[in-house]
Amino acid sequence: MPISEADELHPVAELAYAADPIAASEAGDRRREGELGEVDRDALADQQAARRRLLAEAERAAPPDPGTRAWLEHQVLLAELRRGVATDERIRVASRVPYWYAERLGSALSAVMVPGDAPAADALLSRLRRIPGHLDAARANLGEDVPRVWAEMGETAARGLAGFLATAVPEYVTGLPPALAGDVAAAAVAAGSAVEEFADFSGALAERATGRWQAGTAYVDLLLREVHHLDLDAAELTALGRERVDSDEAALVAFAAARDPRRDWREQIEAIKDDHPEPAALLDAYGAATRAVRRHTAEAGLLSLPEGEECVLDWVPAYRRESLPLGEMAPSAPYAAGLRSEFRITPTDPRLAAERRRGHARENSHVFIASIAGHETYPGHHLQAVHHKLGTERGSVLRFVQSPQFVEGWGLYVEDLLEESGFMADDGVRLFKRRNALWRALRIVIDVGLHTGTLSEAEAVALLVERAGMEQHLAAGEVRRYLRHDNPTYPSSYVLGRDALHAVRAEARARAGSGFRLRAFHDELLSHGSPPVALVAAVLRGRASGAGPHGEPLT
Repeated sequence: MPISEADELHPVAELAYAADPIAASEAGDRRREGELGEVDRDALADQQAARRRLLAEAERAAPPDPGTRAWLEHQVLLAELRRGVATDERIRVASRVPYWYAERLGSALSAVMVPGDAPAADALLSRLRRIPGHLDAARANLGEDVPRVWAEMGETAARGLAGFLATAVPEYVTGLPPALAGDVAAAAVAAGSAVEEFADFSGALAERATGRWQAGTAYVDLLLREVHHLDLDAAELTALGRERVDSDEAALVAFAAARDPRRDWREQIEAIKDDHPEPAALLDAYGAATRAVRRHTAEAGLLSLPEGEECVLDWVPAYRRESLPLGEMAPSAPYAAGLRSEFRITPTDPRLAAERRRGHARENSHVFIASIAGHETYPGHHLQAVHHKLGTERGSVLRFVQSPQFVEGWGLYVEDLLEESGFMADDGVRLFKRRNALWRALRIVIDVGLHTGTLSEAEAVALLVERAGMEQHLAAGEVRRYLRHDNPTYPSSYVLGRDALHAVRAEARARAGSGFRLRAFHDELLSHGSPPVALVAAVLRGRASGAGPHGEPLT
């Protein structure tokens, strides 16, 4: 599909980005780049009413023929709107989630702090000036039914944002023209004061907050059924997760014993971390791994490399390194021009104490780098994002929606694919992969258990300590992330998506027999965007039985 910036977006995307220009910026839609979005109660009520109207229209529409591209679009539209309406009703983000405001503002600033981009610098000034009023509206929205832990997270996020404003913005403005730099710096000071006030407000709110953070079984069941299109409820998913924990733990123990009978898997992992590049060679090591896995993707026929795709490696900008200890992947944004992704690595900070520098180096071991490169770049998230853009029209809901089950599942599926095709031949890499599989299985149990109230925070921490060998303080921090409003079913999506993708491939191989070609299968799979895997599986079946991508017979 041609990538044009002239076409309008799908009505659901237009509604979402008009309400949230910050998300629009991150997605490559720069039309409202200087705005933050209206969060007063009347504006929020209008947004929610518009979402309900769109859902009612979609539910009244005559359903297209099953298995066609039109049917896929309709099903994805229904899933997205049902998720949004259910979240409006059950979670009530704007009135119950203080950290949402602080985190959004951090994203709002980071999205427009682009060196050498004059319009983005103007947008940064505009957004900074809007922060005090934005946070006034936020305080008016938040009441005592906020969960205490969310208020505590709000204070933490706001303190972090205040630090970002005090240090990162002054560093950034050194590259701006003097007059603009002065305006931005002054606006950052005023915004910082407003953010500190919001942090104080969130801390005080935590003392009297009475709300519950658990999403509840009904909400989890709805997400599994209506959004992920899975024939599972929360109880069945928990049982599946526990089975996976047992089987993945057994596989890890057996693999480690065969690799080195004298040391258990924890000891072997610690030893592997000692083999790492020197800090000065860190970016080169990631670059070499990325180039190697790109070559393998092409030579092994795993997935097509479209003309113009590019994955650039660079350091994480200095002003963002504190919040990104290892780095980040920024896949090609769905509405941005071009097919460029950025894989950004956080360098070792020479100002740190020697022990912390050593710890950072060990986390970037050669085995970790080899494990993560394919997951993030080729044929992982970068290449999947490229095919997502090329396979979907700009005005389609398929361009807008990216199911975590598909996207995160693809990342894990890629790890399996690389091992199957011989890229992950090193036994240390394969040990890491099996350790990670255990962690991801535990995520299912913890994800569902916490939000249905069948697992306490203490029990979740104990699971990570006892089964995954995680340090107590790290496990506590990990579990805290699972309490978020946007967390229910997301951690489970990794394993569920990976397993579903394997099932789709097995089905396609059985249909094609000796004519099955891996690259052709993956190209077709990724040409429909990133919907729930069950939906794209139905489309592949429809095409195999003679229905074209939009419902026409194949010729």
